[in-house]
Amino acid sequence: MRALACSLAAVAMFAGCGSDDDDASPEASGGAFDAERAFADLEAQVAIGQRPAGSAESRETADLIADRLREAGVQDVRIQRPHLNVVGTIRGDESSDAIVLGAHHDTKDDVGPGFEGANDGASGVAVVLELARALAPRVQGPSVHLALFDAEEARGDRDFASDGLRGSRQYVAYAKQGGEQGSPPLGDIGAMVLFDLVGDCDLQIAYESNSSRDLYEQFADAARQVDGDPAPLEGEAAPILDDHIPFTEAGIPAVDLIDFEFGPGDSPGSYWHTPEDTLDKVCPESLDAVGEAAVAALPRPAVP
Repeated sequence: MRALACSLAAVAMFAGCGSDDDDASPEASGGAFDAERAFADLEAQVAIGQRPAGSAESRETADLIADRLREAGVQDVRIQRPHLNVVGTIRGDESSDAIVLGAHHDTKDDVGPGFEGANDGASGVAVVLELARALAPRVQGPSVHLALFDAEEARGDRDFASDGLRGSRQYVAYAKQGGEQGSPPLGDIGAMVLFDLVGDCDLQIAYESNSSRDLYEQFADAARQVDGDPAPLEGEAAPILDDHIPFTEAGIPAVDLIDFEFGPGDSPGSYWHTPEDTLDKVCPESLDAVGEAAVAALPRPAVP
């Protein structure tokens, strides 16, 4: 793997890559995060219904995401098989290691009536879709690969360690094969950023200890640069198995930006994987806090 020159793991933030301008404010980034539009993407996913991997609703969701990425100007959009990972590319400096932005679009399959998956995982997908609009069609600095994973959730009561993360493992497997079905070659990936459960109205994104500390601090620093209330990136959380794990296992620095206290009670909170995960439990303001921090941290859009 090439050195992580001008990557999220470097001292300078991505927002400064490819430019002599040291101003890394959201305004300088050239791409504002539209929270209301992101929330509309969240609502569109919820309107499909429960979206477990392998279902007709999952296929409809993948098609929806692919359409939104193409409308945003993302290149090389496709749906991987057999798990329906939706992938695409925002091209930048091909001499630099690329970054993968990810979220999962499937929902748990055995929760019961009323479950909407508004936070887990429509919120992360909504953030990535709006980031695509803010960054496409090209960026200054490293290319950005988008990966909206299928099959993150374990099926039924199967063990998550062995049955979860099937979509992200597929993505990395194709990368290891030299870049198949829209995954970039593994050696081209310099960092991975995952957005999961980021719509909680009571948002708190602590450092998750399976993640790269350097990457987390890059986003925490970026959040403090955003005008208004900064995204609450502070504190410490226990390690979590999530879609960043296949990347860390492959030697790629990765960070899971996740609020794993969804609802009252101890982590993961009483709303997680229950019918309480509904639209009224998520807020555009939370999507905006995370999205604005990401816009400040990521490569700037290229000026036409």
